[in-house]
Amino acid sequence: MATPDPDAIWRLLNEARFEEAGEAKVAALERAVEAADAVGDPELVNYALNGLVDAYEFSRDSTRLLVPFARLLRSFDTRPEHFDAYLTRSLYWTFKWIVDSMIEQPDVPLESIEHWLEEMRRRYAEAGYSMHAPAAYEMQLAFHTGDYDRVARAIEALGEAEEDEMSDCTACQYTTLATIVFYAEEDSADAAMEMLEPVLAGEYSCAHEPHYALALSLLPLVELGRAGEARANHLRGYQMCRGKEDMVPMIALHIEFCALTGNEHRAVEILADHARFFDLDLGVRERQRLLEVAVLTCRRLQVLGFADSVVPGPGGREWTAASLHDWADAERIAICARFDARNGNDHHSRMSACVVESTPYDAPVHLGLKEPRATEPAVVLPRDEPVAGPDLDAAIDAAYAAYDACSPDTWKAWLKVGALADALGIELIAEHRAEIAHAESARADDPEAVEEGLRRAIALFGTAGQPGRALVAEAFLLIHRAESEPAQVRAGAAQVAAAALRLADERRIDDRSLHTSQVLAMRAEYLAMQADRFAGDGGLAVADLDDSAGGTGLPAGDADDPASGGARPAGAGPLAPDAGRPAADPVADLDARAEALDAELAEYPDRRYALIRRCDLLDLRARLTDDTDAKTWLLTAELEVARAAEAGWAVARACADLADQVGLAGDFNEAYAITREGLTALGDEPSRTIAAKLHLQAAEFRMREGDHDGTYEHALAASVHCDAVGMTVPGAVARHLMGAALVELERRAEAVPILEQALEDLPDSELWRVCNIRFNLAEAYDKLDDTRRGVEHGLAALALMETRRELGHAPLYADTLFLTGELLEKLGEHEHALEVYTRAAEAAEEVGDLTSWARVSRARVWLLRTISGDAAFGEGLQSMAHIAAGLIAQRSEPEAPEAVRESARFELGETYRQHAQLTFQFLESQAGPAGLRRDEAEPVLDLQRRALAVFRDGPLLLERASLTAHQTMWLLSELGDTAGAIEVGEEALSWLAAPEHTEAREGFEQHLADLRQGAKGA
Repeated sequence: MATPDPDAIWRLLNEARFEEAGEAKVAALERAVEAADAVGDPELVNYALNGLVDAYEFSRDSTRLLVPFARLLRSFDTRPEHFDAYLTRSLYWTFKWIVDSMIEQPDVPLESIEHWLEEMRRRYAEAGYSMHAPAAYEMQLAFHTGDYDRVARAIEALGEAEEDEMSDCTACQYTTLATIVFYAEEDSADAAMEMLEPVLAGEYSCAHEPHYALALSLLPLVELGRAGEARANHLRGYQMCRGKEDMVPMIALHIEFCALTGNEHRAVEILADHARFFDLDLGVRERQRLLEVAVLTCRRLQVLGFADSVVPGPGGREWTAASLHDWADAERIAICARFDARNGNDHHSRMSACVVESTPYDAPVHLGLKEPRATEPAVVLPRDEPVAGPDLDAAIDAAYAAYDACSPDTWKAWLKVGALADALGIELIAEHRAEIAHAESARADDPEAVEEGLRRAIALFGTAGQPGRALVAEAFLLIHRAESEPAQVRAGAAQVAAAALRLADERRIDDRSLHTSQVLAMRAEYLAMQADRFAGDGGLAVADLDDSAGGTGLPAGDADDPASGGARPAGAGPLAPDAGRPAADPVADLDARAEALDAELAEYPDRRYALIRRCDLLDLRARLTDDTDAKTWLLTAELEVARAAEAGWAVARACADLADQVGLAGDFNEAYAITREGLTALGDEPSRTIAAKLHLQAAEFRMREGDHDGTYEHALAASVHCDAVGMTVPGAVARHLMGAALVELERRAEAVPILEQALEDLPDSELWRVCNIRFNLAEAYDKLDDTRRGVEHGLAALALMETRRELGHAPLYADTLFLTGELLEKLGEHEHALEVYTRAAEAAEEVGDLTSWARVSRARVWLLRTISGDAAFGEGLQSMAHIAAGLIAQRSEPEAPEAVRESARFELGETYRQHAQLTFQFLESQAGPAGLRRDEAEPVLDLQRRALAVFRDGPLLLERASLTAHQTMWLLSELGDTAGAIEVGEEALSWLAAPEHTEAREGFEQHLADLRQGAKGA
């Protein structure tokens, strides 16, 4: 076989330095070592071994570096002449990795680790290095074995030793100390965070930082009550380490955080993302960490009642939580036993047990990502307190009292009655069983269970001689069936109303049931109308429009006091029928009947149920009218009645609908104030859909006012409420707002997972949101150095908009074209970028966005120059002049808003500045070997003067004005006109006299000093 080419090996080694850590890099360097051995060049072999050591250190199993390092060390001891300064320094640096790798390998005896630690001390001393690094790794060994006295001594030695070039980077020093402090000391979260802050703030970084600092900060932040920061660090940090084989410890910390903060579903997702890691040849400690968090997650699932849920695991197959728990725990215990045997104590296994047996934190940390739908917990009686007959009597009395008070928790009170009766083995009377059946239907999610419960309630109320309560249950059944059987429901609503009046004539129904059944029948009739209206056009389902438990039409409260009553999520669309109705149509008739019943109920101002029913009627009438003023009046009246009733849910519902009206009128601050009142009134009441709508409205109003922090907080709360009741599309809308706010706040790494999850749940009908999300993702990925993925989102958004241009998203289309063109250019796909830029300029011109048109047109000029070289100068110079002419026209337009004219001013100045750059390049290309003369450069200087004049004509555009002046000074200096350059600089100082311009003044003073010094030297 031919001897490998040494030059090819050197090229491979050089290229490998810039490859991402992973097994591909390891394999390439293993081949390089084999090839170098075949060549027989000692220096080449040493460089190849050194590269392999580095690759192993940042791979999934760093302990592999022991073998190539031993070879390097033997070569250094026997033939040091083949080690240059770079290799020698790398060799000493690797001593730290060796000790660390030995600690992580349970089959290496402690005596060997101590020997290498002492060897490290000796060699560092001989080479003149400080004892700072040896003290740091003695500290890590002591922490690993649980010798905290030795840890303290090592920390003291660390403080006494001077840092030098062998010390770990500052970022790693901070995170190592933070790890030891947090896990070795009680109540140390504050101290750990103090050490992590410089790394989290970006002051220090390295190959594994801030990745590890972000992951390590999660639990301390939760313990300190800083859940928002923990959420942000998880969203940002997980994206950074996801899928990377050398970052198992960071991934494990993210899983642990999720498992302990109510995000077990997220922990399972992350485990699923890394299920293949179970089958990798990981380092022992990394494998143990993966096993620990798998055990912890599966343990949490079992506690929550999901022992049979599917969790991806080793072997490429799906495991149950229970089976994966048992397998992973056995593997974990075996590894811990190896460490304990090596270390001579049980410290390692006790530390591991602390992880898998951790107790979740009391308060969940909502991540903004999609959460499983909440299930209403069943009534659980205390196990250690036996129940007796008096307990049941008290519970029945409490349930009747809740009913009398119109409490939204009435249904829960009746469920408790049922649980106590079951525990005591007591058969309740029919009336009580009817109330319990009604309550159970309110808690049910399954439509068939809801209907079955209501039918049982109707029958039992009939048996109990309670026809009025039976009629109320029948009206609820109509609401439940309104979407599926609208024709029958309309007929049934008329029958309920007639039956109520008949029972009143017979004095067999009380006032509350009389009025409640009538109101609910009207609501069922209205919902049936809406079902007819939305049928066949892809509209929203009734269950999506009605705020009721499980989408059933039943209240999350008193069995005849709907605790939510129909609030709908933002974005649901108008519900009022079309204008131009004939006078005798069903809507007008329903409105008239609702108005008459409202007047009747107004005769009972001291009865709380009557006030609540009036709220329902005013809400219904507001939905029936197209008249904006009438709608606002009705909703305002509803709010006043709700306040009088002291019904938080009714106040909240009225506020949600009234805020819509005020927002449509453009008063976003007032609309936001109304949503705040609604949220305050709602308090802790279980009206999830109303809370979701209020928070979603608040987020939209804050976004309109540019309050991105407020937008994010309200959208986060909205997403939590939406997820709890299974409102998929509104939840995605909330996440869109969250992500957009995070992008505006320059927190793109957090925004990406939020926006991607929103994208999964938005239907095709939400085209604008889908495309806006893709636009934000394109921009965010580019800023996060993943331009290719950004391009994918940009192109996907364009494809969607181009297939449905009739929907009118022209401004977004133009912006997306421009952004995608920039990303394509950055990737070097110039021809494609030029075509996209051309379309972007046309689109911007079509929508009249001169600012965007100017920017993309300039970008096109420069790209054309890149593609065509000097041949593009003519077209480019003409384009720049054309752009300037358009901006001058807009800037001088008296009817244009001030903001538009100011934007045109900036773009005009920037166009002049870039026109000057292009002109200079053209003139220089024509000047020949002698170069450009001062008089020949006058067109360039004239354009620069124009640019500077525009930047100063109005509020000073400091950054661009300063840049232009410096560029002019540079050009004049290069042309030999130092006096002219100094004159420009001195003039700049005259318009930078204000104190806030101190930094800019210093820049010009330095530039002037350099020019004067150069003039003296000449």
